[in-house]
Amino acid sequence: MAYPRLSKEKQTLVIAALCEGTPIRAVARMFKVGKDTIHRVICETGEAFADYMDKELRDLPCSRIEMDEQWQYVGCHAGRLPKDDKTERGDYWLWACIDADTKLVFSHVVGKRDWWTGYSFVGDVRKRVGGPVQIATDNLRAYPFHIRSHFGYEGYSYGTETKIFGEPKLSDGTLARLGRNEGVRRMQTAERAAVVGSPDLESLTTSHIERAFLTVRQELKRFQRKGLGYSKDLETHKRAVALFLGVYNFVRAHHTLGTTPAVAGGLEEKPWSLERVVEMTQAYFRGKEEAKIRAGITHKLPSKRNVDIRA
Repeated sequence: MAYPRLSKEKQTLVIAALCEGTPIRAVARMFKVGKDTIHRVICETGEAFADYMDKELRDLPCSRIEMDEQWQYVGCHAGRLPKDDKTERGDYWLWACIDADTKLVFSHVVGKRDWWTGYSFVGDVRKRVGGPVQIATDNLRAYPFHIRSHFGYEGYSYGTETKIFGEPKLSDGTLARLGRNEGVRRMQTAERAAVVGSPDLESLTTSHIERAFLTVRQELKRFQRKGLGYSKDLETHKRAVALFLGVYNFVRAHHTLGTTPAVAGGLEEKPWSLERVVEMTQAYFRGKEEAKIRAGITHKLPSKRNVDIRA
């Protein structure tokens, strides 16, 4: 028996709560909705947003982009996994690229922090950017190779920013105790270096993507540290990230822009409402069902060689 569908108004409230950092159980209590229904809303809306952004965020006229990675785990920490564990649990990284001017997060990949994930991520970024661009990353060793492999050696500039932090200190200025997870490391300086071409070192920074990651850490419950809201399976984790970044790009007005990143980037005329997000999701799954029906009809049609032309 199929689950009864939530109304558009109830789905809107559920998505709004989830994107403000509310855990699933709390959303279930607030709106008297089952946990499985909320999980389905996350997966369906995330899948629809991932498909929409993959199709629409192309040939972007970016002038400055930044790439970085953010850590989170699925299931449990990698250090607590058995050595022979073959499940999709452990440490995963959110690789993301942002347009420094419009704050549009136009490419993201969830995967390991390894060579192949980085290679596919930078390749995806290259497919979405049109024209000359300035690239900024941190000091991850693999970035120069990946960027040269996909962007070549001309038509762009690339530099790195390395931020140097001091020792952790308490609020009174004294050093934190060794072995204790306390105190704050304050940034002392930032070192910028050109790698390819002649990037503008005055404007080259990774601060915008790091600030976007702070928003993810604060407002997506699955990225909260020292809590129980972490993802239990990888597929749901990917869908939740796509849902949040979709709302970040198309629905939520950015404080410094006064509008959404999609409007600032010229992709939309006005910010989306959450009702439009629900409608977009419904349209996506209607098209998916229609495609299945057409594929089934085509599969059942007899081939020409099986038709008796003498009849």
